[in-house]
Amino acid sequence: MSIPTQAILQHLDLARQTPSLDYLNAILVAWSARIPWETASRIARHQQDGTAADYARFPSQFFADALDYSTGGTCFETNLALRALLTDLGFTSALHFCDMETPTINPHCALTVELESGTYLADMGYPIPNALRLDDTETTRILTPAYAFRAIPHFNHRWEVRREATGYESQSFVLKGEPIDEETFKARLIRDHEPDGLFLDEVIISKTTGAGMLRYSPDKGLVIRTHEAEVSVPLLPQEQANLVEALSRRFDLSSHILAIALNQK
Repeated sequence: MSIPTQAILQHLDLARQTPSLDYLNAILVAWSARIPWETASRIARHQQDGTAADYARFPSQFFADALDYSTGGTCFETNLALRALLTDLGFTSALHFCDMETPTINPHCALTVELESGTYLADMGYPIPNALRLDDTETTRILTPAYAFRAIPHFNHRWEVRREATGYESQSFVLKGEPIDEETFKARLIRDHEPDGLFLDEVIISKTTGAGMLRYSPDKGLVIRTHEAEVSVPLLPQEQANLVEALSRRFDLSSHILAIALNQK
């Protein structure tokens, strides 16, 4: 599977380096600011005639769309693409399924990355914009611009990942330690594009920078989340009148993709 690694690094404003924790963190920080967690490209793709296998995007298509339309994706496609990039850059990583407080089987996924300093969670599909060290005996913690995340070791090589901010604390997911082979993972990715798949009915977009997480969803509108609070970002009257262009400008995301996803062709 070939991906345009140099073009991707340019998109992330990064140079190729020797694998290290600092470089892994640099990739995750840049990715969270430049490749959004979003459902618009997924919804837009489903407006075409096709099957679940047609709708699924594997790394080459994921990155082509990112470079052409500034899109991203949801967890399965995002983390498979992240793994392809990390592998090409010389990192050793593995795919894992995760449980959530939902009846859906394997509703989430993440990566673990092996470095000299230990094993780290890398998850742009949630997203968590920093690497979180995983320890079998003690809880570990990182601070990101929007939340603090903790990895709590459980029996059977599992970790409960929780996020917290002022006045807020909840479980994010439980990482299951057994690695998943790529074909099994791809089958789960395709399954997520069946009619009962996740994130096919509403446009959600988020990006995280040093200022916090900027997020749009139909229920809350545009908000910015920091450690202290989640604050509404009012849209100007002209932005409310043309939501497609407003979101395109705010998130640097293709207005064409947004227009299809928001049913404003």
